[in-house]
Amino acid sequence: MFVLFLLLSCIRTLHGVPVSPSTTPAIEYTTLALRDTAGCLHSRTGWDISWSCIITIFACTWSAVHPNIPGPRDSGWTCFKRRVVTMFYAMVAPELMAFWAMRQYSGARKIMRDYNEHIAKATPPTLSTFESMRQGVREWFKGPLVVKQGPEAERPWTITHGFFVQMGGFLLCKGGRPIRTVNYKDLEKLIKTGAIEIPMINELDIQDRSKGDFISKGIVVLQTTWFIIQCATRWAEKLPLTELEVVTLAFAVLNGIIYGVWWYKPQNVGVAVCIEEKKVGTEGDADAVGSETEAMIPKVGWLRRQLKQGFEDVGAGDSLICWLPYLWVVMPLRLVESVLRPLDKMTSNDKMPYGALRVPMFYAEMFDNGRVRRVVVTASLAIAILFGSMHLIAWSFAFPSRTEQLLWRISTLVIIAEPALFALAVLLDNFDVDKLAWLGLPAALGLPLYIIARIFLVTEAFLSLRALPQAAYQSIKWTSVIPHL
Repeated sequence: MFVLFLLLSCIRTLHGVPVSPSTTPAIEYTTLALRDTAGCLHSRTGWDISWSCIITIFACTWSAVHPNIPGPRDSGWTCFKRRVVTMFYAMVAPELMAFWAMRQYSGARKIMRDYNEHIAKATPPTLSTFESMRQGVREWFKGPLVVKQGPEAERPWTITHGFFVQMGGFLLCKGGRPIRTVNYKDLEKLIKTGAIEIPMINELDIQDRSKGDFISKGIVVLQTTWFIIQCATRWAEKLPLTELEVVTLAFAVLNGIIYGVWWYKPQNVGVAVCIEEKKVGTEGDADAVGSETEAMIPKVGWLRRQLKQGFEDVGAGDSLICWLPYLWVVMPLRLVESVLRPLDKMTSNDKMPYGALRVPMFYAEMFDNGRVRRVVVTASLAIAILFGSMHLIAWSFAFPSRTEQLLWRISTLVIIAEPALFALAVLLDNFDVDKLAWLGLPAALGLPLYIIARIFLVTEAFLSLRALPQAAYQSIKWTSVIPHL
């Protein structure tokens, strides 16, 4: 990550102080990068605005995403594709990404609590956020604290352990051969039946597997903080922001929340911990043996299976007439469904296929009860409302046309009202089908409008760069000397 940011900073366009016109002939530039900046020392170009926004969105999104652990047979290319796909949906639907993060946070707390109550029978020390940060800084300078602890079975788990289990951190093995990934329910069952020993891994061991170090996190935090300070300073100096900067600010705030929710989740862990099964005739042993053959069956991608099934359903043969329904109806529908399917997985993927060597891409533990579910859903919808409300900053901006300004306002109200309707339905406990019509049904029907509004806001943010007011190119003087990407 550090090398990537270093490379991006090196290829960034460099600008110097304009040479005096008395010694050099004046040259007119009409490009976006140099427009409206001649003779202005403390100014920025259209390219500066675009670059700063794009790199900030990329930085905060790439860093905020904490993918689950890949399977032992996954190639590096497969892991990279999975990471890119996760980042793509984090940019397309950051509100659902926040909901997934909240689901995993709730699941991590559930795992920690259940393990400490039923297995460890111990309670971890409770520290406030400030105390936790202070202890982390102290341990970074002086090393970890030496605490007298009992046997491994009596050591309590932390929320980091809960995240680690959810992301597929424990892999059941037999003779060094991977059998299947276990979720917490399976793990608890195997421990209680004596099929495995209690995993001897502490929080420091898990953090050591994480690729999220202080340098990579620090660069992202500094870049995002720099952007937010720049926007706040321009507002204080009564200098206009661009629509692209408003969209970027909304992404930065939302991804900052996601980053905070996943703060204790290990990042980019590449290998799961192998739990060796005991050679005893237990129920857990039988389950593991039964899953060994299933785990060896090659898995075919969902889209490929659906296309093949659709091909068989329409009965396409050698005739062109038989191929037309497949090419014009089945294939487009399957492609659209394959794009929308991960969005549904972010909200409801709490099932893990038996015998799988990794957890699903958007897996999270099932909720404890309805009350926890309502709290998580309501908090996620509040985050979505905050994300939409950030676009209100551009309500009175100077747009290239009156129509574009009106469409921006309507789209902003849509992306605020849609999660607000769902939040109101949740608060009123309005999930009954008979009561859904007056509130939940309009919210569900508004989803297509929400998608259209989101697409327009992002598109208009870039289109508006073609006609910016003169003051938008003026930069804050004191920020010009602060190093940033």
